[in-house]
Amino acid sequence: MAQVLKLNSADPTIHVKAYGGIQITGVEQAEITCDIDSHDLVTMVEERDHVYVTVNSSCNIAIPVGAVLQIEKGMGSVEVRNMANKIEIEKVLGSLILSDVSEVGVGKVGGNFAVQNAAGPVQVEKVGGNLIVDNVESFSCEKIGGNCTVKNVAGEFALYKAGGNAKAQDIRGLLRIERLGGSFTGKNVVLASDLRVGGNISVIGFALGGDDIGLKAGGDIFLEISEAFGGGIFNIQSGSEDIRIAVDGDDLKIDGRSYKYQVGEEALSIDTFAGGSVSLKSISDPDADIVGDLSNHFVYEESPFSEMIRERIESATRLAEAKAKSTEIRLDQILDQVEKRRGFKIRTDVEGGEAGKQPDAPAEPVRPVRQPAGKKGASDEERLMILKMLQDKKITVDEAETLFKALEN
Repeated sequence: MAQVLKLNSADPTIHVKAYGGIQITGVEQAEITCDIDSHDLVTMVEERDHVYVTVNSSCNIAIPVGAVLQIEKGMGSVEVRNMANKIEIEKVLGSLILSDVSEVGVGKVGGNFAVQNAAGPVQVEKVGGNLIVDNVESFSCEKIGGNCTVKNVAGEFALYKAGGNAKAQDIRGLLRIERLGGSFTGKNVVLASDLRVGGNISVIGFALGGDDIGLKAGGDIFLEISEAFGGGIFNIQSGSEDIRIAVDGDDLKIDGRSYKYQVGEEALSIDTFAGGSVSLKSISDPDADIVGDLSNHFVYEESPFSEMIRERIESATRLAEAKAKSTEIRLDQILDQVEKRRGFKIRTDVEGGEAGKQPDAPAEPVRPVRQPAGKKGASDEERLMILKMLQDKKITVDEAETLFKALEN
């Protein structure tokens, strides 16, 4: 069921709260279209240059491509495609997919995070699952819980901590990956910081970012040097006393813990500390692809959490409807008692006609209407019903007070 909000502003700031999975697509029209199960499950309000959208179920939303998008929370998975302006996302409990976007700022993602074709910088605080980055201007992330796969970054890529493995290919800016729980594999990268991993380090074709660096691995270190490598001094430490060098005609096998080897004329230092073996050789396959096709990571899948949220919303809606009906019946019973005591009708006739004119004074004093023992006081719904009857002039102030007292007893 499509709900449409025509907008006065072509490029507003759109604030979104989603209590289920949500897919957002940028379109050229100055309107918001929400395809959702029921119109009762979405609210869309425009206030000047801001639009506030709240959805209580999984849905697809089309918004102006030039709008600024701010997602306060996504309780399920979230997908955003084809947006030309800034995107800010505070929290997503499921997975997050971004495609064909501009500048992006993300707080926390509970599941996986995948971003491709970002024309501006992408900044993320924390990802609970895996990270996939493909063809972005620049990227930075504080921490991820799973694995990282990245390729085609025009500027700097920075990831400060990851629980799993990392693969990086074709990073034209500086690469800063500081700590990994697993292994690191890289190709055509510019190493600009110390790297510490729990597993192995394997790098094919790399350059240095202008400073000395240290590579420390719990396992083996395998480095392939291309002809474009500017040179440097390798200070090699091998925990297994196994060092092999096959560079520029040299073919060395060192059965020892440490060895120093110079490549080219540069004086920058590359300190390698391996728990296992260290291998240094000339590049053998310049065309090797270590990352491969990433398209399967950008297919939206509904989060199981979204389904749970939807079921809870439906259950809560049914409960609210039943509670409102129960409240209506209870008020009818109390009104029947009040009308019986007063001797005339308080409510309008069911056919729409007005009840007879109320006398100036009741036939007898109004006696309090008592509830059965153990009955709870008035609920918020009951108070609102009484106030609405008072507002519609169906009852007087005195009669409203009588109803309130009856409900509170």
